[in-house]
Amino acid sequence: MRNLNVMEIEAVSGAGLWSSITSAFIGGLSAASAGSLVGGTHGGDGGGLLGFGLIGQAVGMIVGCIMGGLTGAISAAIIGWNDPDMVISLSTQFLTSVINGTFV
Repeated sequence: MRNLNVMEIEAVSGAGLWSSITSAFIGGLSAASAGSLVGGTHGGDGGGLLGFGLIGQAVGMIVGCIMGGLTGAISAAIIGWNDPDMVISLSTQFLTSVINGTFV
């Protein structure tokens, strides 16, 4: 029986699964917060005479959070399978832009 090298072990054992799961969690949280920020900011842009702008903002925050979380988790899981450091880098850039006030 021959010894396997690192590349062969990763190919057979599914070594990218854990990094994909953790990347999906990190990317999902980042994208959910981004979706909530964008939905809350622009959800009530139509305004309204009877306060429907407030309802639009609330719905925009909820739907933005859910849709952002789902799409962020799926795309981060795909990216994280091969390059989990890129997901952490993108999430850090997003958090930095929110803190600096340059997001949206």
